[in-house]
Amino acid sequence: MTATDCVVGCDVGSQSTKAVLLSLGGSLVGEVTEGYAVDFPRPLWAEQPVGRWTEALGRTVSRLLQQAGVAANKVRALAVASQVDGVVPIDASGRPLLPAMLWMDRRAAAQCEAARAAWEQEDGFHRSGLNLDPSHVAPKIRWIAENQPKVNDRTAHFLLPGSYLAYHLTGEIAVDYSNASSTMLLDVRSRSWSQTLCGCFRVDPARLAPLGAASAVLGTLRPAAAESLGLKPGTPVVIGCGDEHAACLGGGVLRPGLVGDIAGTAEPVCAASPELLFDPGRLVETHCHADPASWLIENPGFVSGGNYRWYRDNFPSEAVISALRQGANAYALLDAEAERVPAGAEGLVFLPCLMGAMTPTWNDAARGMFAGFTLAHSRAHFTRAILEGSAYAVRDITDRMRIMGLDPQEIRVMGGGARSRLWNQIKADVTGIPVVVPYTTETTALGAALLALVGLGVDASLAEASNRVVQVRERIEPRTETREIYENLYALYRQTYAAMEPVFTETARRAQQSHVSDSPPES
Repeated sequence: MTATDCVVGCDVGSQSTKAVLLSLGGSLVGEVTEGYAVDFPRPLWAEQPVGRWTEALGRTVSRLLQQAGVAANKVRALAVASQVDGVVPIDASGRPLLPAMLWMDRRAAAQCEAARAAWEQEDGFHRSGLNLDPSHVAPKIRWIAENQPKVNDRTAHFLLPGSYLAYHLTGEIAVDYSNASSTMLLDVRSRSWSQTLCGCFRVDPARLAPLGAASAVLGTLRPAAAESLGLKPGTPVVIGCGDEHAACLGGGVLRPGLVGDIAGTAEPVCAASPELLFDPGRLVETHCHADPASWLIENPGFVSGGNYRWYRDNFPSEAVISALRQGANAYALLDAEAERVPAGAEGLVFLPCLMGAMTPTWNDAARGMFAGFTLAHSRAHFTRAILEGSAYAVRDITDRMRIMGLDPQEIRVMGGGARSRLWNQIKADVTGIPVVVPYTTETTALGAALLALVGLGVDASLAEASNRVVQVRERIEPRTETREIYENLYALYRQTYAAMEPVFTETARRAQQSHVSDSPPES
């Protein structure tokens, strides 16, 4: 048993919840993970019932305390970092009225098009820092208003995933600036809800959560929530932030020259900037950072690890099936398979667009594909091509950051994908930038714990907490000979995407026609 006082940091993501215990001195005491599913009721729809999050949160924190041998009265505070760009409508009693529409849900394309004229007239990009895209929250809220009017009428608040979880824990409603800056409704300069942007989507700002700093204490644990977590009622809970923002805190991405690459279900690629910057090419967006001293210049995340999981689950080898049954690491088997194939997968190229594209362009009509395979290609080639396709997408973004003057010198890879030595090496070779792996790869949960430390006053700032706690485990340098191979394959990846754009548009049009008479049921 330990008598050390701790904080709990939680990462409630798309496919799992992770929780860590961090001592007030900055030592990692324990960590626990629990996975769950995403529901895909239609092409490009993605949902989760909120109970999936709250139940996983309760189980992970309870197991964490039990495994670490830490008593509930030693936990001084709790913080949650969550997936961004989702929406949960709740009624006046706090009851969720629909499953959460997730970040990867792109059903609201028509609502984006309907708002386009007003958005461009009001210079929405330079007000919000965001692209007009159905992945964001505002068009999803409008989709609910137009397709679920009874739900819309009963909605008291439209919450983001993190806001819903904070409400579940404390009974209080708030959202931090980093989460809010992914909605298309926040003025990124003034860090306030914008009447102008809300008007583009006919959203009432009164139905949005009040704004606050990520490390501010929101309230304390309600008895029922405390019981489910195995913690004491009255334990302070801070507002929390978005998952990529917390990951950058936990990975030390708080100064120029560092790029955060969060290799989870999605793969946000981020860089901190002390100045407010906007990308003329609009590949990367401008978000508020969890750290109020910085902005986060980021591509909010193409589907990446989610592609690898889809491949693992739908096209498994016998060895992978056996590993899954035994609870072993099936991804290690896939990596070993891919490592037997030469760099470039002998001309096989994968476009990681299974839920639309966020790079090399933003295109909700884009679809995933393999190109260039022959009878000589094996499943190992396909496995490697998936890893390489995500690395090409990372290069799209780091190249754009370089054009913007951010001068990336080091990529800090975080999340579950950071455990793949092969994938890290491929990214270094493709981008030409050294890849660094933090000692703790689950940096989102760690970043949430740093918020709790600052909320308690243990550290005066998030930069101070991050500098004190974050450590680096490994540095991977690009290999010159492999880099030359990837230069040619990266160009082929870009050419393949460009050639397929007309096909993507036609495929999306036909899919839309097939669902035009299939309206969603009213709730």
